[in-house]
Amino acid sequence: MVDRLVELTAGVLERKTSRHGFLARAALAGSALVVAPVRFLVKPESAYGVVTCAKCSGRSKCCDGWTEFCCTMNNGVNACPPYSYIAGWWKCTSYKGSKLCADEGVRYYVDCNRRPGRRCPGGCRCANNDCRNRKTCCTTFRYGQCNTDQGGTTEVVCRVIMCVNPCAVYDFCDCTEKVNNATCSHEAPCL
Repeated sequence: MVDRLVELTAGVLERKTSRHGFLARAALAGSALVVAPVRFLVKPESAYGVVTCAKCSGRSKCCDGWTEFCCTMNNGVNACPPYSYIAGWWKCTSYKGSKLCADEGVRYYVDCNRRPGRRCPGGCRCANNDCRNRKTCCTTFRYGQCNTDQGGTTEVVCRVIMCVNPCAVYDFCDCTEKVNNATCSHEAPCL
């Protein structure tokens, strides 16, 4: 029985990947386990993201687990880049900063995920190749209240800030509220 299971698994792997591809992914996963074993095993981050973060020293924003604001990497524009789409959102209920949405006291963070079939320019990295920025295209995650017709889960490219509930603006987003106040202190000069 065990021999048969091993043969079936090997056959599936052989059809799905080349030996080179399998070895490359295994080496990358091994590197991630060496660089940050707990982070790699616990967080929804790619092995490449874990290894890339290792290039940044100290308490780099790029390694804090969050994705960069779109305006930082989109020429100051607070919108999803063309190779991404709005995949979901969450709310910060107690924004006390002085930037965008200060008057409202709440912020809505909209995730722009990579469109299936499209590539992230530069792949998984610190936004603008700068360790002072958060990462882009590394974390595979989806809240999923928007564009539910778009199947699958891809990497979060960046985040857009809104001062009103996205479900009141976009008919392709539902009003299922998710809250994460840990992001209330996140800022960017372009907001």
